[in-house]
Amino acid sequence: MDKIPSPLFDEAIKNMLDSLKDEEEMTDKQRRILESAIKIFAEKGFHGSSTSEIARDAEVAEGTIFRHFKTKKDLLYALIAPMMIKFASPLLLKDVQRIIQEDLAADETLHRLYKNRLDIIEANWPRMRIIVQEAWFHPEIMDALIQNITWQGRSLGDSFVRARIESGEFRDLPVHAITRAVFSTLFGYVLFSHMFTSSTESMNTEDDIRLAVDILLNGIRNR
Repeated sequence: MDKIPSPLFDEAIKNMLDSLKDEEEMTDKQRRILESAIKIFAEKGFHGSSTSEIARDAEVAEGTIFRHFKTKKDLLYALIAPMMIKFASPLLLKDVQRIIQEDLAADETLHRLYKNRLDIIEANWPRMRIIVQEAWFHPEIMDALIQNITWQGRSLGDSFVRARIESGEFRDLPVHAITRAVFSTLFGYVLFSHMFTSSTESMNTEDDIRLAVDILLNGIRNR
């Protein structure tokens, strides 16, 4: 398997991480500020939110926010940096490596990989939504997302695809093209299920994941 490069962070996020306390060591006020910021940033976006409304929701003075977080953007970094670390941590990547290394058919491997990543996303969706929203407006967040999460995922994905091509299970197409299709299916599923699906629609996760994998591997053309 290809060696996974060390995570790379934009300097601003590095500095933020160095100054952050572990969330378990935060004071009650710090925790309330973060919880309110997650809720309001997710609803209104970074630019559509104000520290005054975050303070009101957290029931603290606005000045209290700036005692703990120098700027509004530092507060944003405090929300997303732990999520990026969690997603790319060696412990979680071991889950991906373990699934890839199991002797399973491609459809079952992809199903387990998707389910593994989706469980993490579901458990952390408010923060993930903020990352998805704000990456388009903050280049340093997009860079960190690509370098810290996407790069490592692509390295593992390329190794998986290359092995399946060599075994004859996948068509002999460019590795990067197949890996891109695998990632696009996962990200598309996440975005559609959270942002474009009516709240009245029933989402059967297991069935939907298996259907997404089936369409990825077999297409939609009636043969």
